[in-house]
Amino acid sequence: MDNNGSSLKEILILTLITVVSGMLLGFVYNITKEPIALSNERARTESEQAVFSEAGSFEVLSDTDSDAFTAAYQESLDNSGLTGVKLNSIDAAYKDESLGEKLGYVVDITDSDGYGGDIELMVGVTVKDGSYVINGISFLTLTETAGMGMKAKESPFIDSFSSLPADNMIRYTKTGSTSSEEIDAISGATITTSAVVNAVNAAVCAAKTYEEVMIP
Repeated sequence: MDNNGSSLKEILILTLITVVSGMLLGFVYNITKEPIALSNERARTESEQAVFSEAGSFEVLSDTDSDAFTAAYQESLDNSGLTGVKLNSIDAAYKDESLGEKLGYVVDITDSDGYGGDIELMVGVTVKDGSYVINGISFLTLTETAGMGMKAKESPFIDSFSSLPADNMIRYTKTGSTSSEEIDAISGATITTSAVVNAVNAAVCAAKTYEEVMIP
């Protein structure tokens, strides 16, 4: 067989390998996409329950894509000096499955200024008589330095966000908290601390904006 015939054969073989590989990848994707989606949804539900244990059901608020909400939320962030955050979603938290009594919100928020990259967390926010209280936080993505920024997932830092008044901006301190709206920074991980606090404040802004703009 001459060189042209050999080259054609090699091309055909490579083409066949590519086609078969593509078909196999598509087959594997179709098999695994549903279990992956279910796993992600389960993780999301567990995170919601972690930050709002008293809620019996949750409802995704699709109207957060509206121009009215988006503009008001951005204005709230600007007025508060909050940057580097992305609002992923807001779910309403209800007392039971009848969706009757609303207890507050679960906000999925990402801060891009973590030491190790994006930090994504769920923030539970109770709303009662016009006052806001953070129930707790749960991390969906945290890739900070082991033994330092990763301590954000551990006590006592993560516990600082349990039943934390949030009518005003949450602050962090490296010299010991002196008010109910201050938390102690993680030793040696100020950047991580700042990113988490920033995200939590942005999540509260989202809950406040929804209450003020979207509730008749």
